[in-house]
Amino acid sequence: MPLDQPKEGTKKRRVIQILDSPDGKKKYKNEEGFIPTSRDYPGKALAFDYENKLIEDFLQSRMNSDTYIWKCAEASVSRLDAYILLTGGELSDDVIDAFVIRLCNKIETTDSYDRKIHVTRPWLAQAFLEGNLEMVAKRMKENVSQQKFLECERILIPIVSSGHWHLVELVREETKFYHYSSINSPIYTANAVKFINKFMSFIESNWGLGKLEHHGLVSVAVPQQGP
Repeated sequence: MPLDQPKEGTKKRRVIQILDSPDGKKKYKNEEGFIPTSRDYPGKALAFDYENKLIEDFLQSRMNSDTYIWKCAEASVSRLDAYILLTGGELSDDVIDAFVIRLCNKIETTDSYDRKIHVTRPWLAQAFLEGNLEMVAKRMKENVSQQKFLECERILIPIVSSGHWHLVELVREETKFYHYSSINSPIYTANAVKFINKFMSFIESNWGLGKLEHHGLVSVAVPQQGP
């Protein structure tokens, strides 16, 4: 449901490349605030009738970056963000982050949630990779308490590095980290290893738990993305 809430700050003019029809013909808009000329979109045949109705109503509105269709305290998705996503454009960090937050909310509000799974914010891994000790302490306090570390069976940690989102999953019982990446690259594996080593070192140095067991890294085979 559109919230129609203006974003804070000044509106920025930007050149946006969009797919305005499912045949792949690219059209360009020199500014936002346009109303789409086509009601078609990739995957339309797969949508349910009620979904098509919602999307058709959406496509009759102006595509602005200062009007939300979804918002929480830490992330937001504008009409323009949603339109680019709907028509096959590139995913933005805001959209991915919103999906991560919605996933976290879903996990932690479902009736079967037993508080054995915890999802961190991506800023946790970012602080470790950047080596900012002050920010590391702040992000750990916000994201992973000692109690959560000891009680949770799984901790899911998103990593954003070199413009790519990937995921590390800590499974405490198995003393393993699992790495999920839709691009199989040694760069992202190295970032995951770097984060894990610094993360475990911080815990050993600051929480008084003594020497922790070695936690190995397992790269999980997942579907790979295109260019």
